[in-house]
Amino acid sequence: MHKRHPHHLRLALATATAAALTGGLLTFSAATATAADSVRQYKADFNGDGYGDVAFAAPYATVDGKGMAGYVAVVYGSSTGLNPAKRTVVSQNTTGVPGTAEAEDYFGRALTVADLNGDGYTDLAVGAPGEDVGTDDDGGSVTALWGSSGGLKNGTTVKDPAASSHDEWGRGLAAGDFNGDGKADLAVGTSSSHAYVVRGRFTTSGTTGSTQKIGLPDKAKYGIDAMAAGDTNGDKKADLVLTYRTALNSDGSGDWTKGVAYLGTTSGLETSVPRPLNGGTSIALGDIDGDGYDEIALGNVFSKEDGHEGSPGGKVVVIRGSEGGPVNGDVPMAELTQDSTGVPGTDEEGDGFGGSVSIGDTNGDGYGDLAIGVPFEDIGTAEDTGATVLMNGSASGVSRTGGRALSQATTGVPGTAESMDYFGSDDLLSDVNKDGKADFTIGASFEDEGVGAVTALLGSSGGVTTTGARSFGPGAFGLSRTYGAFGTGLIG
Repeated sequence: MHKRHPHHLRLALATATAAALTGGLLTFSAATATAADSVRQYKADFNGDGYGDVAFAAPYATVDGKGMAGYVAVVYGSSTGLNPAKRTVVSQNTTGVPGTAEAEDYFGRALTVADLNGDGYTDLAVGAPGEDVGTDDDGGSVTALWGSSGGLKNGTTVKDPAASSHDEWGRGLAAGDFNGDGKADLAVGTSSSHAYVVRGRFTTSGTTGSTQKIGLPDKAKYGIDAMAAGDTNGDKKADLVLTYRTALNSDGSGDWTKGVAYLGTTSGLETSVPRPLNGGTSIALGDIDGDGYDEIALGNVFSKEDGHEGSPGGKVVVIRGSEGGPVNGDVPMAELTQDSTGVPGTDEEGDGFGGSVSIGDTNGDGYGDLAIGVPFEDIGTAEDTGATVLMNGSASGVSRTGGRALSQATTGVPGTAESMDYFGSDDLLSDVNKDGKADFTIGASFEDEGVGAVTALLGSSGGVTTTGARSFGPGAFGLSRTYGAFGTGLIG
């Protein structure tokens, strides 16, 4: 039977912007512990202590009585992993942050990280695509929250260069040095058929470099779905990958998801020769085969019934990086469903396999492993409780041996597999305890009827382990345990 899910979450998974509510429930600048660290993929260390931090959002949370105003949170890393006692929570009502928390702003629906102002501390860019700007309903906003020795504090608005041309500025975010000048740039998605790159350097007073407009090869039906950055050709300039949906039929009906990659050059992204890719609703970049070029993982939750492609339960396509950029020929590095060799589970209608993806080296062997969220997986009688799948990297690409499924029914994983938890609605592989191995952070955005929760597992020489596992929700932060999708849009 085809599963039905609440409209807002289904929309977020299908219209990632990131991440992620993607950006939706998805993050769109996935971290990797391998080659691309020198280009994008800015490690989230907001307080400069050398430990990786993780940021996430509760974009549907009520803030001071304003429903779905949203907030973002950072949990700081330590030698024992993420420590929820060390955190920062920010909304648009926080002192020093621009704007005001208003109903349906969705502050935090897209997130990305970079040292935007070049002071040595990682900064956090936050999209609020539902923000009303003057008389422009849903004009959207992007806020840079500044890192410091004390963690995130204060913020500055990133100006929309073409506010009259679109809505939902901040629908998607990805950061990378797209022209190789040593300054972090910020790619921003909108509701139109265009994205924008705001070049660095950024300042706390609001000045930036110039802006590059990126037009999609086809008209986007709803705007940008997902965005991510990395280095697919090893030239030390970040490339931008994004997905969008276009009309399937000439009358504008139906959805067809498409993807495209733009390679970085000294003058910015090369837009005259876009690289067509498979479509999808989530994106991660990282070096799976250890050759110095980033692969592109594209998760597509659309079933054949929904999107006229993919598989019943969702699909992940992995596209190989090379000296010439992404190789999207007839035979990708991997096409994965839960019926593929070595992938745990069974391909069932509406499981949402590929609802989130991330790449990182969990065991320190030099190959990026692939994490895949399956947020609508059924386990026993628990419908849509959710799960994650971990696939090992190897010199030949995604290994078909050693694949693992993890859920709240797995021994050692905190919590209980309950209906509609959506465990795996987002996932992140990033090193938070400074041991050189990527740790595994998992969002369950609908835990406890939409309150949301985060589970943190550590990497080890044997891969992800449940030893030292932690789980926390808004109650651990002293916040109200009410509907908000806490744990959405993981970035680190």
